[in-house]
Amino acid sequence: MKIIYQFFIVLFILGSLYIMRDDLGSVAQNIYSKINVSKNNSQFITLDKKEENSILNKIETPGALRVTENYFNINNVKLSQNKVIEITNIYRNNNNLSSLKENQKLNLSAEKKLQDMFDKQYFEHVSPSGVGVGDLGGQVGYEYIIIGENLAMGNFKDDQALVDAWMASEGHRANILNKNYTEIGVAVGQGNFEGKSIWMSVQHFGTPRNICPSVDKILYGVIDINQKKIKEMEVELIIRKEYIDKGILYEGSTYSEQVEYYNNLVNEYNNLIIDTKQKIDNYNNQIKTLNFCLIGNQ
Repeated sequence: MKIIYQFFIVLFILGSLYIMRDDLGSVAQNIYSKINVSKNNSQFITLDKKEENSILNKIETPGALRVTENYFNINNVKLSQNKVIEITNIYRNNNNLSSLKENQKLNLSAEKKLQDMFDKQYFEHVSPSGVGVGDLGGQVGYEYIIIGENLAMGNFKDDQALVDAWMASEGHRANILNKNYTEIGVAVGQGNFEGKSIWMSVQHFGTPRNICPSVDKILYGVIDINQKKIKEMEVELIIRKEYIDKGILYEGSTYSEQVEYYNNLVNEYNNLIIDTKQKIDNYNNQIKTLNFCLIGNQ
């Protein structure tokens, strides 16, 4: 009788363990379904960084204005940086536009362009070495949303005649009256070009990058770290789920300990995805605000 009693006790214990195993497997399977949901959601974690880059650094360069008539005595020509800026702003004001603020970095980039044209004997917006107004802006440290350039060559009677000539040209007039520009730099100078003494003039227009809000680069870095961690956790969860399904001991842990660790890891994983998604929404809203500002200033 005692042997039969012990036999039934053993059967009861084995049956209980089998039922418990099925229940634990069911719990693990339900949690794994959460992984699948979170994994699908993670496909929508995207960053809009490309949008920012696609909008920045617009350049406006109409054809270079060359006045070939040499009907003014070179000795009577007197062009002035300050006067060109003044007359340019008068034209803007007469067209209900705000005055452009003189910017010393744009003055320097315009001067570099002027000297380069005389030194290399060319009269184009892009130098023989491939340098344009955007490159010049970068060389002098002018970070811009939009930048433009007007060129003129000729022995104009005075500053008024020079700016009048630009205004008579559709492309140059568009630069002068561009409502999105906020700053200007000018260089004028006399030199030798193709064996003749002549004046060249350069206008550089710009709108600085800092008028628009910046995006949080630290936040972007945190998002990148979180996304890498999410991928690492996904791999670990898949491995641990396979061991649980097969009843394989992992790292010396019991079956119950493995399930408990797995459940905690799933919660950590899902919380990290929620937190990362919130950070991404914040970052993308910053990008949208930036792009709205950039588009509005072009």
